[in-house]
Amino acid sequence: MLHIIKSSPYATHALSHCLAYATPDSVIVLINDAVLGALANSPLGAALFTDNRSVYVLEEDVMARGVQAHLHPQVKQIDMQGLVQLTEDHVTQMTW
Repeated sequence: MLHIIKSSPYATHALSHCLAYATPDSVIVLINDAVLGALANSPLGAALFTDNRSVYVLEEDVMARGVQAHLHPQVKQIDMQGLVQLTEDHVTQMTW
């Protein structure tokens, strides 16, 4: 299942709710302010980067916030084309 999170983990509980429902093989994409959840010092980092879960951030949102040097080492950056490909690859999706 593809989970797309849009809001900052410091403003809402969307990411923590997603993590409660995500399975180990879920794919999680952080966009907009949610990319702050993928920082190396994020309090949710331990829960986010567990199991075999793939975690992606939208590259343009990371750059817009100037946090590219502070990302968790396990996160993968994708561009808009990569996001479109993930949505095509996953029939089941949820946006938080």
